[in-house]
Amino acid sequence: MDRYDMDDNVVAPPQPECNSPLKEWRLKQQSGTLSPKVFIEFFKKESPKFFEFQNETETVKITHDENGNMSVDSDWGDYDDDDENTMNSGYFPFEELLTTSAKNVNLLQEIKRLQESKWGVTHGSLKCMFKETQSKEEIIDVVVEFMLGDNPAAALEKLQQEGNTSTVCGKVFKNGEPTYSCRECGVDPTCVLCVSCFKRSAHRFHKYKMSTSGGGGCCDCGDNEAWKKDQYCQLHLANRQNPLESKILTPAVLERCEICFSAILSFCVNYLEIEPNASLQCLDGEQVDGTQFCTVLYNDESHTFDQVIQTLTKIAKCRHKDAMEIVAAIDREGRAVVKCDTFKECNDLKTAIENQMIPPSGLITNARHSQSLRTSVLHINSVACQQFALQLLTWFQEFLVRHYLFRKIFATLVQTKNVDYTIRHILEYDVKLWKTARTCWHRLLISGMLMEYDNKMVLAQEFSRRYATIVEDFISDDHDHSFSIVSLSVQLFTVPSIAHHLIAHEGIFDKLLHTFHHVAIGKFIQNKTLHFSKNIASMAFFKRANYILYDLRYLLSLKPDVLSNELRSGFLDGCKALMGVLNVMQGMESITRQTGQHMDYEPEWECAFNLHIKLATTISQVIEWAASDVKLLRKLYKMTVRALVSNNFIVGSEKVESKSVADHSANCLMYDVAIRPVSIHLPLSRFYAGIYLHLGAHDMSYDSLLAENEVIFTKLTPREIIEPVLCTHAMIAQVAAGMWRRNGYSLLHQLYFYRNVRCRVEMLDRDIVCLQIGASLMESNEFLIHVLNKFNLIPWAQPTYETSLVESPIDDEFMRQLSMIDEFLELLIVIIGERWMPGVSMVSEQDRLRKEIIQLLCTKSYSHSELSRALPDTNSGNFDNFIENVISSVATFKKPVGVDSKGVYELKEHLYEEFNVYFYHYTKEDKSKAEELQRERRKTKKQLVCCPPPMLPQLTPAFTSMANILQCNVFLNICKLVMERALDPCSRSFTESHLQKILHLLGFAIQEELSEHYPFLSFYERSQTFGILDKLEELARCQWLEAHRDFVLWTIKRFRELQAKQAPQASGMGADGPSGSQQTGKEDQPRTSEEQARVEKEARARLAAERRAKIMAQMQSAQKSFMKSNAEMFANAESDSKTTDAGGAAGGDMEWEDTPGDGGSSSSHNLEEQGAAALVVESPSCLGVNRSHYQAGENTFKCILCCEDCSITTTGPPLVSSAFVQTSRVILTLSNKNQPDTGLHVSCCGHVMHYSCWQEYYSNEESKEQRRPHRNRVALSQAHNVEFHCPYCRTLSNTVLPVSEALPKFSPAPVVAPGQENFIPLDSFVEIMRTLAAELNLLPYEDMWTYPNCSRILRKSNVINDVGQFERSIQIIDEPKLHANWSEVMTAFNKALSNATQSQQANQRDLPPASSDSGHMATVSTFWDTCSYTLQSLEVYLFAVHKPLKAELPMRHQSCVSNLVRACALSSAILLPAQITSQAEIGAKLLDTIFNQKGTSVLEWDCFSMMVTCNFVVPNLMVAENASKAVIPSGSMFDFFILQTLFLANLTKAVICFDYDKEKQRDKNEQELLEELAYVEQLPCKIQANMVNFYRRYNIPARLRQQHLEKEQQQKHEEQMRSHPTEMQQNELPNVIIPCELQHLALLLSYVKRQMSSFLRCSCLFYRCMTDVDFPDTFPTNQPDRFDLMCQYLGLDGQLGIYFDMETTYATLMHNFASHPDVVNQVDRNEAAATVEVVPCLRPFPRLVPLYDDYSDLINSVSDIFCPNNEREEMKTPTMCLICGAILCGQSYCCQPELGKLQVGACTHHAHDCGAEVGIFLRIRDCQVVYLGRGKGCFVQPPYLDEYGETDQGLRRGNPLRLCKAAYDRIFLQWLGHNLHEEIARLNDHANVAVTQWHHM
Repeated sequence: MDRYDMDDNVVAPPQPECNSPLKEWRLKQQSGTLSPKVFIEFFKKESPKFFEFQNETETVKITHDENGNMSVDSDWGDYDDDDENTMNSGYFPFEELLTTSAKNVNLLQEIKRLQESKWGVTHGSLKCMFKETQSKEEIIDVVVEFMLGDNPAAALEKLQQEGNTSTVCGKVFKNGEPTYSCRECGVDPTCVLCVSCFKRSAHRFHKYKMSTSGGGGCCDCGDNEAWKKDQYCQLHLANRQNPLESKILTPAVLERCEICFSAILSFCVNYLEIEPNASLQCLDGEQVDGTQFCTVLYNDESHTFDQVIQTLTKIAKCRHKDAMEIVAAIDREGRAVVKCDTFKECNDLKTAIENQMIPPSGLITNARHSQSLRTSVLHINSVACQQFALQLLTWFQEFLVRHYLFRKIFATLVQTKNVDYTIRHILEYDVKLWKTARTCWHRLLISGMLMEYDNKMVLAQEFSRRYATIVEDFISDDHDHSFSIVSLSVQLFTVPSIAHHLIAHEGIFDKLLHTFHHVAIGKFIQNKTLHFSKNIASMAFFKRANYILYDLRYLLSLKPDVLSNELRSGFLDGCKALMGVLNVMQGMESITRQTGQHMDYEPEWECAFNLHIKLATTISQVIEWAASDVKLLRKLYKMTVRALVSNNFIVGSEKVESKSVADHSANCLMYDVAIRPVSIHLPLSRFYAGIYLHLGAHDMSYDSLLAENEVIFTKLTPREIIEPVLCTHAMIAQVAAGMWRRNGYSLLHQLYFYRNVRCRVEMLDRDIVCLQIGASLMESNEFLIHVLNKFNLIPWAQPTYETSLVESPIDDEFMRQLSMIDEFLELLIVIIGERWMPGVSMVSEQDRLRKEIIQLLCTKSYSHSELSRALPDTNSGNFDNFIENVISSVATFKKPVGVDSKGVYELKEHLYEEFNVYFYHYTKEDKSKAEELQRERRKTKKQLVCCPPPMLPQLTPAFTSMANILQCNVFLNICKLVMERALDPCSRSFTESHLQKILHLLGFAIQEELSEHYPFLSFYERSQTFGILDKLEELARCQWLEAHRDFVLWTIKRFRELQAKQAPQASGMGADGPSGSQQTGKEDQPRTSEEQARVEKEARARLAAERRAKIMAQMQSAQKSFMKSNAEMFANAESDSKTTDAGGAAGGDMEWEDTPGDGGSSSSHNLEEQGAAALVVESPSCLGVNRSHYQAGENTFKCILCCEDCSITTTGPPLVSSAFVQTSRVILTLSNKNQPDTGLHVSCCGHVMHYSCWQEYYSNEESKEQRRPHRNRVALSQAHNVEFHCPYCRTLSNTVLPVSEALPKFSPAPVVAPGQENFIPLDSFVEIMRTLAAELNLLPYEDMWTYPNCSRILRKSNVINDVGQFERSIQIIDEPKLHANWSEVMTAFNKALSNATQSQQANQRDLPPASSDSGHMATVSTFWDTCSYTLQSLEVYLFAVHKPLKAELPMRHQSCVSNLVRACALSSAILLPAQITSQAEIGAKLLDTIFNQKGTSVLEWDCFSMMVTCNFVVPNLMVAENASKAVIPSGSMFDFFILQTLFLANLTKAVICFDYDKEKQRDKNEQELLEELAYVEQLPCKIQANMVNFYRRYNIPARLRQQHLEKEQQQKHEEQMRSHPTEMQQNELPNVIIPCELQHLALLLSYVKRQMSSFLRCSCLFYRCMTDVDFPDTFPTNQPDRFDLMCQYLGLDGQLGIYFDMETTYATLMHNFASHPDVVNQVDRNEAAATVEVVPCLRPFPRLVPLYDDYSDLINSVSDIFCPNNEREEMKTPTMCLICGAILCGQSYCCQPELGKLQVGACTHHAHDCGAEVGIFLRIRDCQVVYLGRGKGCFVQPPYLDEYGETDQGLRRGNPLRLCKAAYDRIFLQWLGHNLHEEIARLNDHANVAVTQWHHM
């Protein structure tokens, strides 16, 4: 048998085969009978074996009519769904699966019949799957073994080692995959690299751009034509050295490969079709019984998800969840099977779906929406073959990449004629496929044909020849462009050599434009002009046709250095077609001025502008190509002239009249814009202007080319050139004058886009060039007369115009005339001054861009993105670098300051002189803003306050004559008339803006002559004849033109400079000559505006001083008169003052001065006398024996609703403040079974209002909320608090919090007698608590539910004799009498807490129903937990922002915690009986845990939360028996004892958990450690010994270390015993002593203080709110809080050594805490220790997940993550949770779990569990951060910024992004401060956001 010539060291010996297809194929090949049909039959036969479907039903029993019941086993087909592809997948719990293969049809029919019997129809769902893993093993692997031999894996490995994959990467991008383009080296922006090539290339060190692929493109690494340099990465550079041939791929192997490849291609082409003819082909040779069919539903881009879901639920009777999964599969794959049944059933369903009328969504209206959904009925074998064909194509594409010879065979095959898999057939066959099949074919063509240049050329040629057919199919299709074969154009047309070859030999330029003309605009041509109908369907059709223009842009993107004759000929053929398109566009969508009434409907205009925007780049490219070749330019110019002459728009057979101005006349075309059609669109005239600019560079001119054209009888006069453009500008001027108001908004929109940066390059800019061409070709006076005529200003330019106005009224028409004059003068300024255009002036493209940037930066400082958007785009591949170089030359970059600011560019100071206030790209707003800034700047620099014209560049020879306009008679006559009318106060045809523009023009004229660029220019001489200078001097002295005085003076100054230069001999004349008059004139020279303002200011100051002196004189006279009349009284007052000042004081003149200086000196003198004792200041404490007394503060407020004054009183009407309750997991950084998973947080703004006022406000807000349509959010649970805003500050709220009096007012501190024991000691308190716990535990077992008796507890505890001590310690008072509404307020607040809790638990099923008792318990205990959680959250937030306790807290924090603590304390005193019972249970458990070692150990305590609960629960249980008595926690000794107890518990935990080794390695403060060491050294030896003993006895790490050492010692002893048994027998093992020196103790105390910091800070906040004792002044305000000061404030001893004194109760309590069995078992029994979850004293600080510093690393990290519900499909929108770091499939129908009874997006579901209903998500591929709340959300700025300090959401600019720590910290602080809900509400209220279904996120 043939061994296939494989290498022995690679291929293993053949294994024995038995009736395998492999053996059959080899035998047929040897006999020469092997053909591709053999493999096709094999594929067709085997592939149905791997296709299965499941009917998932709810019916279990199936009934027979005769034999009764029959049980149907669900295990008919064992199905293992590991690694399988599911076509439509879904999970349906509690249902049985009826699995059937394609052969088990009879059983399926029986089940179907039985299901429709008396048991009813089973409503189930369908699940289809194709077992790809098995099919690969049994089909594909067999084919590979046949091709490569018996050991294909070894052969492929050998091929890989040979390394000849390709020098071109060619990796096909998936949707959303990151791509990189080099701004420096890329030929055009479409040249991109994949991640792996980019990381291995030199481009990573260049300026690069990052983006995400839309799918379908490929990597260009290794393509020499895509890069200017560094074409190869390191990997593909090595592949260049590899030989093309292979030792592995012998001719025999290649022969077998050719047969298999042919079979694969033929099989896939034949069966991958939507139409059912493939189904018939699959049934060849089989009997059709009509029972194995599928109804298949296909994807389209017309119907929405909801529409298809509605159809499936209504027609196919699918459940909503099943329908959503089917729709997700259709969107993902392009199709899905919705039913498997008989042909009749499937066909009936198909008919029903197609006949279903789907209502439009209302958002988008399209003609395609009236079409039905596309369905087909296929045989089940056909579906199986199609699924296998998809798998086969995917494998084939990957296989071709392995070697060049594989691709060579493939390319040869697809070029073979008369086969069904030729390139032509594949291209034309694309429209018949669905989405996934198309993608597979596209990737196959890219991998097989684009890796080698010759193959790419073949594909490009075939693609060009079939282009028209392909595009027509694409336009009639409705799939997106990325899923059409047309998208391959970007791979082919962007290769310069291929594009030039196609233009030269395939006529592709001409073909593209003819195709576009035929399919896009041909049907809209009327009278040789385009007129688009106002039809949205035509717009959608036209939008798809515009992709042809994108292809045209690709084709012309790179002009050749040298044009061959063939290329020139092909290009000119395309230009002819372009002329045809431009010819029908000339004058399209023309409009006529509407008079009388407003137009009935807005005309269509968007299509025309869309066409222009798409075609503008192509026009610029064509002009660039023509400019590079003189022959091409000459022919294209003549072609354009012929097209213009043949076009009759405006310049047809119009009447000509002669018009005269200033003794000059011109024959003008009388086309009245006010009554005739006029158009914005003049592309033919503008194309001519673009071509004309390049004539001078090739020594051609209008006259020389005119002579050539006259030979062929084609003549284009300058008048005809400018007339269409002049009409357009006249219309624009009339619009500005208000003459076209009745034409509606469509005209205004067109004019906006006419000037917009996207359109103006080929519109406004070309129009100005066109007028400049006319100005240069025509005589200057004649040109001005033409412009005046078009603006209807010929009468205005006559000297007699003023006299004709005497009798005419000043009406709207007259005002419009004045506005037209303004527009005419501004147009004249633009024609003369806007010459920064290559070809018009001697400037480059860089100079033009420089001018644009200068003008932009004169209006404001621009950020980089704003500046980039404001500049026009070009065709250059490195345009970004070009822009940046120009920007850096004219501006300085100011880096951003703060997170919210952007870096901006500011213009360099010396470039402000180039500012032109009449810059033609300015809008009116830009102009006024720039003018104001320029005036302010010049005023600051003490210059003339005006905006003079800048110096102009020199004109090119072709445009030199344009400068003559500035000295022609018509121009000077206009200047003279305007100035004369300005000087005439009775003139009616003058406005000040006329004068400003005339001065600007005169400035141009003066500066042009000063430049000496034009020898013919003699403005000075000509102006003397018109008396221009004299008129200027008169204007300078004119009073009513004071606003323009500085501009006039600047003009005179420049005129003088010109005069001195033109007539220097004037300075040598005698005194009687002009010099004398000049001197006189100098004396009379008018002042500047600044000088005039200064003179006026001095005059006003002088008059004010004179008036003030006069008034003072009158007052002094009156005073003297009064003193004379009352002389006796003044004499007595004088004697009294002398007596008072007998001590020598300065007297009464200084009575108003401040006098505390004397007191200060005396106090300082007293301090010196007292000495050091005066420096010891007793710091106040809020608790303990020496507690400070409460001092009442201000408690009056103003109601923010009724604005009445109100104060807090015990019995008065309650006051409330709006609050917001939310579930939270922010600070719950540890998962602990003994701690709640979720906390409740309360925030409050602090603004006070009456409860009755709030009720009225809330009812209005609630009714508004219910009326508001919930379009953009869905309530995720029923238990939802109605949200509202604070009426004053608009803070988000959902309840109110009562504003109460300070607690010491209810329960004042007792008056104590000095020298007596006024309070019980700590040990008595402990015994009382133990007794109380025992009493409470007896309650459930007694018949009578009597509460503990206070006297009995004291008696049983046997610790107290004086009841007064106890009462003073606990501060028992009469039950407080509160207002009747106070309980109502608390009920509302508790309901808000309950609703928030229920909302969080909405997705937890099988929850037991809560009883009323448990509800009381939950409500009250939730209140205490909410208080502790809010305080702990505030402490963590203050720590994060580095705020100590003494620092001033915002009102929202201070008022929130104060009111919350007060409300808790008051609520604890007025509980209902049921609530007291529930609190007794909580109290019993709590006291047992703390004092009796029952329950959890101290290691599992949250000491602060337990302390808060104890404060609110325990004291009132002592007096619960007496309903008239109560205890309000307000800082009593009981409160102090509770604090001490939990302080000791926390201290014990810290000592137990201290790890010396870890702490020693930690960075520590050496100074602090030395202080602790000094403190330990001065402690008594007994205290030191106690500390050492406690540490050794209870410290877990030390005991574990001791245990380890004892084991080592034991092992060592045993070894010695074995070696020396006699010697070691008498020796006993010494005890292992844990080292504990003074250094250990010092480090321990330092550790304890740090661990206790959070507890102490929370306690200080808590007791500050409870006692209203302010923090002392000794607390730091800008440094961390100190341990000793916090202990002192709380009444605790800050010296930790005292707590280890064995004679005190402190040590006893600590030993009790530490001796808990769970603590002991941590060392003794590891198994038991594992169950204890330690809650550290200092919680881990909550943080967001760390992010990559480089954004490209982040986006690359998710490039290969697949959708969790589909292993073949990558995530479309990978989204990272910034709280936990999970990667989710965001905003996709494929991943929608259930939350309660609602299907929500993956992010919403995750936020519910991870963030307690709120989440922060980063959409990685879009670089967007999403805040997600309860059914709503918002987008915020991401933390990634580019080098300019800007975000790039959507990666539109593509600049490299880096993580900004400050921006990320802002997001972190908003989350840590519980501000996400408020931020979401604020952004939704203040932004016009689109309708978003946030719950699908």
